[in-house]
Formats: sequence, C-alpha cells, structure tokens
Amino acid sequence: MRLRSVHRFFLLLTVASLLCSPPLSAQDAAKSASVFPAGKAETGKNLFIQHGCYQCHNAGSTKLPKIDLEPRLVIELGGDRHAKWTRDDFAQAIMNPNHVVAEEYRIAMMRLGDNLKAENSPMPSFWNILRVGDLIQLVAFLDELSN
Repeated sequence: MRLRSVHRFFLLLTVASLLCSPPLSAQDAAKSASVFPAGKAETGKNLFIQHGCYQCHNAGSTKLPKIDLEPRLVIELGGDRHAKWTRDDFAQAIMNPNHVVAEEYRIAMMRLGDNLKAENSPMPSFWNILRVGDLIQLVAFLDELSN
C-alpha cells in the first residue's frame, strides 16, 4: 500500500512539473529532458554532506569533509561520466541504487569472489530516509556537477 502511494506521488510530481515547466530551447532539451523539478544546488551540497554521501563519493572539485576510512571504494560523481544523466537518472540512482551498479564496484567484488555483492550496490536506498524536497535539492547538486 505504501509503495502505491509513492508511485502516485511521483506520477503527480511528474504531471505537475510538466505543466509548470517553461519551454526549453532545442539545445537545452537534451540535457533537461528530466521531468524531475529543479532545486537549489547549494542546499543539495549540504544534504550530500549531512547524509554522508561524501564518504563513498567524490563530487568533482567540490570541497568536502575529510574521510579517515581506508580502504574505501570511491565513486566519482559528475563530469563526463554523468554528462548525459538527467535529474531523473540521479533521483532513480538515489532511490533505487541497485538499478545501476557502478562497473568499478562490480569488477572489484567479482575479483574478490563475491558475485552476490557484485550484483547489488553497497549504497543504501534512501526512499525511506529522504523527504521529496530533500531529494529534489540533492539531485540539483548532482546535476550541477555534470554541467
């Protein structure tokens, strides 16, 4: 029942964003084809730090708190790697990390002989942790890294 409510919410969010979005130029349409609404990147950066995302992810040249965890697998966010990602792609990766598992992680786990871990992301799902408004801001920060 709860999952159905989440699906309804995202459907409503999609319809609302389509109705309220300004028209895009042809060159902006490819990158901005997202139905996920825009947010504030600075607020998203603060959430990225608050939720500890920086412990496993680099964020381009963004200054992040120092990490004392070693060894650790670091997944780079932004840049060329995510240049074609829309806000929808970032939101889906946060809410359902097993949808796309980073190739570097898969290879590392397979080398260690742990094929089960190779198929599942070590990233926790945030669907029951993040509020929708927080997700919008966090996605804005990640989207800005790829511009």
